[in-house]
Amino acid sequence: MPYLTPLLGPFVTAFLLALCLTPVVRALAHRARVMDRPSPRKLHARPVPLLGGLALYAAIGGAAAFFAPPAPGLIGLVAGATLLLLTGLWDDTRGLRPRTKLLAQGAAALLALAGGVSINFLPHPILNWGVTVLWLMGLTNAFNLLDNMDGLSAGVAAIGAGAFALLAARYIELGPEQLPTAVAGAAIAGACLGFLRHNLYHASIFMGDAGSQILGFLLAGLAAYGSWRSPTLPTSLLIPFLVLAYPIFDTSLVTLLRWRQGRPITVGGRDHSSHRLVQLGLGRTETVLLIYLFALTHALTAALVTSVSLRLALIALAISVSVLFIFGMVLRKANVYGDGETWPGAGRKPAVPKEEGIPVDQTTR
Repeated sequence: MPYLTPLLGPFVTAFLLALCLTPVVRALAHRARVMDRPSPRKLHARPVPLLGGLALYAAIGGAAAFFAPPAPGLIGLVAGATLLLLTGLWDDTRGLRPRTKLLAQGAAALLALAGGVSINFLPHPILNWGVTVLWLMGLTNAFNLLDNMDGLSAGVAAIGAGAFALLAARYIELGPEQLPTAVAGAAIAGACLGFLRHNLYHASIFMGDAGSQILGFLLAGLAAYGSWRSPTLPTSLLIPFLVLAYPIFDTSLVTLLRWRQGRPITVGGRDHSSHRLVQLGLGRTETVLLIYLFALTHALTAALVTSVSLRLALIALAISVSVLFIFGMVLRKANVYGDGETWPGAGRKPAVPKEEGIPVDQTTR
């Protein structure tokens, strides 16, 4: 498969950079005392260094800068990712209000939009711009929320980035944006896998908000920037949703269940899909691997959609939605709320889940 050749260089380079830079950043976090400390809403029992986002940013940027051809859209994405890196580091070290984080995410989305990243399927440019900004902000938050267990966000991001890279390289003849998309996707996948060496099990470093926001933003940007081979426009729109199905599912599930129970949506808690799986009896490693499997299955479904008719694509989508719906109905039964803790801003007193059965070496943002 010769179309894989352009992916090898950025993938290996980003992998090695992340693998080598992460220990350096970890030492820097220790020295600067930038640590994620235990709290009633977090599952790790010891302080863990933050700043892993710095290593991810440097690895992705270094590989993409060396291998990616000049592309206006990527410049806009780099500008937005840099803004999110800076605000994420501030949040990791000093804390930011949710409103301030949303403003930063909106500004980053506008930078990407100004650089040429845009979804173009609606009849008016303003509508396309609005959908693009919402898409970028939504996926940025989705990966930020998914970063709640060792290796989870980085692993899902690696699968999604790898899928985008392979699809963009496979159909590189569709336009000049395909090669930059493929190279950037390979760089993200390689950087995430290199970072996972230090983050997957008994994590020695966390990526922090800086890392999770960068990953979500870049993946959303690649989904909007690339072209996805398909017989029809509807099926081409399905591909990004399928590749990023699990982060979208997790965020939707948490938002809906918190809203139904009157709990504040913006306050972190141990009620994500990963926490619910642990509460239902799975171990930490089993939970992470199961979510990887969901992400990989949907990525493979996206690859299938590129070469089938609209009818078959819709059938594949219906099966995926049905599986996630049933999965969500099971997860909502998990008893993740206990008694005793008041959530800031809530009118009643929902609490964090009990400690029994939950590993203590993980973190919740």
